[in-house]
Amino acid sequence: MRHQRGAEQDPAPLREPGHGRDDGFGEDRPRVNETQPRLPPQLPAPGGPARAALLLVRPGRLFLYWVKDDAFEKTVTSATGPAEVRLEMSAEGGTFVELDRQELDLRAPGWYLNSNRTDCRVRARLGILDHGQFRPLLVSNELRVPRESAGGEGEAWSDFRELRSRRAGPSGAASPSGPRPWIASTEPAETRRRTAAAVPSKALGYLALVLHAHLPFVRHPERQYFLEEHWLFEAITETYLPLLDLLEQLSQDRIGAPLTLSLTPTLMAMLRDPLLMEKYARHLDRMCELAEREVARTREEPGFAPTAGFYQDRLRRFRKLFQDTYRRDLVAQFARLEAEGVLEIIACAATHGLLPALADSPEAVRAQVLLGVQEHERQIGRSPRGFWLPECAYFEGLDRVLAEAGIDYFFVDVHAFRAASHRPKLDLHAPILCPAGVAAFPRDQETTVQVWSSKEGYPGDPEYRDFYRDIGFDLDRATVGEFLDPAGTRSMTGFKYHRITGDTDQKEPYRRAAALQRVADHARDFAENRRRQYDAELFGHWWFEGPEWLNAVLRGLGERGLRAVSPSEYLQEFPVTQVSEPSTSSWGEGGYFEVWINPKTDWIYPPLHDAGRRMVALVARFSSGGGMPRRALAQAGRELLLAQASDWPFILKNETSVGYASLRIARHLDQFHRLAAALEAGRVDEAELAALEAQDNLFPQVDPGLWRRA
Repeated sequence: MRHQRGAEQDPAPLREPGHGRDDGFGEDRPRVNETQPRLPPQLPAPGGPARAALLLVRPGRLFLYWVKDDAFEKTVTSATGPAEVRLEMSAEGGTFVELDRQELDLRAPGWYLNSNRTDCRVRARLGILDHGQFRPLLVSNELRVPRESAGGEGEAWSDFRELRSRRAGPSGAASPSGPRPWIASTEPAETRRRTAAAVPSKALGYLALVLHAHLPFVRHPERQYFLEEHWLFEAITETYLPLLDLLEQLSQDRIGAPLTLSLTPTLMAMLRDPLLMEKYARHLDRMCELAEREVARTREEPGFAPTAGFYQDRLRRFRKLFQDTYRRDLVAQFARLEAEGVLEIIACAATHGLLPALADSPEAVRAQVLLGVQEHERQIGRSPRGFWLPECAYFEGLDRVLAEAGIDYFFVDVHAFRAASHRPKLDLHAPILCPAGVAAFPRDQETTVQVWSSKEGYPGDPEYRDFYRDIGFDLDRATVGEFLDPAGTRSMTGFKYHRITGDTDQKEPYRRAAALQRVADHARDFAENRRRQYDAELFGHWWFEGPEWLNAVLRGLGERGLRAVSPSEYLQEFPVTQVSEPSTSSWGEGGYFEVWINPKTDWIYPPLHDAGRRMVALVARFSSGGGMPRRALAQAGRELLLAQASDWPFILKNETSVGYASLRIARHLDQFHRLAAALEAGRVDEAELAALEAQDNLFPQVDPGLWRRA
């Protein structure tokens, strides 16, 4: 689950990106210099020497910002002519040549540039025109602009096992989070709860169902009720408990159909936080009480009474599972199910940072990846084989960081394959092997639409439960008010009595039996038509019947000659893989980074990059010590990581909880800089440090050495 998008917004487009790019890039488009939002007053302006940074928005569109110092300001103020930026490009490592030039306003915090060149490196030179001569002042970083179509036709194939063995090294260490590389199980199928009857000996095809479970770290011990904490509570009730229940049944029935699931470090930290789990237990008790009242309220309404009874039974079961069976530890249950062979859990970056947007600092990318792997091993008890890139966002060269972390495979979007360095001979039907020896699996856009889209896909069927009709909005405050936000804000309760019905405001009562029949139909259709990747919270949250659909799909694959596998199982069976590198890409709208880098969000990157550089300098100066300075350095790392979460620009772009996202960015950067200043002054306040450690208490074993200069 990404985060609450807001009840008024159709959820489908948020994970149903269109990958067509806008027409008319480059010279035939007017240059863009949108008015930028100024830095919020609580965010410190970046300091240090003057510099310029170039970020990729999409091929043909770049974002440039600059940081000023006193000398730069003095030069600009005394200039007799206008400021100018010159965009230069280099193909295949050659000399940089000028592509374009234009005047710009150096009083603005940033500028958007257009270019019609791809598959090259670009840089920007900022300067002033002095008596007709260009006087350069700053040169930006070099930025790789990706291909938009596949590279050469030449083929090279390699055995994945050999490359992986070489990566492990003579000591066998494959991951910073564990002393040994991952070793495939050698136990017989019966021991691993595989069922021969469910898996044909010679499959006609292989299906990898991959779910991505994520929420940003939201924890507010200062309040009994905090609205944004309910993002987690909704996800537990509507997705994680139903998913665990489903996997338990598959395990008990010995169904050999493994799922692949990412559990992000921030989500696992919340699911194992005693304070949040106590708050959730109280929330679940309140929902059970509301269910009792709803059964009484609807007892004479034949259209709604069966659904109210269904909710009461469901919530009581989930409360028993949470409290008695799982003892409030859902992460331990997922880890157990992985050991039983019905699940493969993969890692993710520490706080779901958009890695291409952090690539200005290699240390920031490395810290996100390596800490994510270390947290996975600490929480799950074993090193991960796979890695979920936040937002499926890849940049060329990221495979080297993943290889360093001991990762065997990751996922990218469709056009990352279609624009790979060498055209994949098997198209989207097999992984490719990156130069560093890590396999990349493609996401299947066609079937993603089937499962994600509320307009074209299964979730929009008229028999399924309507997401938006909720008694939190439908009933009067006197009836439901005590179960809502004490501040009086209307919100979802999870009690929804209507089906989608159609494109009309007149919704018919929800019929559970009819919805389950439709689930069976759609599961058959899916298996007859299918490596899919979805947000886990689609199943149960956005699409209420989604867990039942998953169950039906996994149970019915064998009858159609298909075999469900994890990506690691596929690589073990088919280790010879074509060597090629995916193109820079994401799964966001447009296929690149415009969802996270745009005029609503670009103000966050100068202070984020500045804090990243300051963290590297702090580590170089203080990491060899211990005691209070090391504690302060570790907490500074936590605050920086939390500020880097991709959730915040996602919220800003979609205008759902803008105030909260802006506050979180500002708060974490402010706390980072206060800790940095205290370290540099040699005056760390222990009480203030302890308060921050208690508030942002994730990653208890974070090693500041992760930010050592690359």
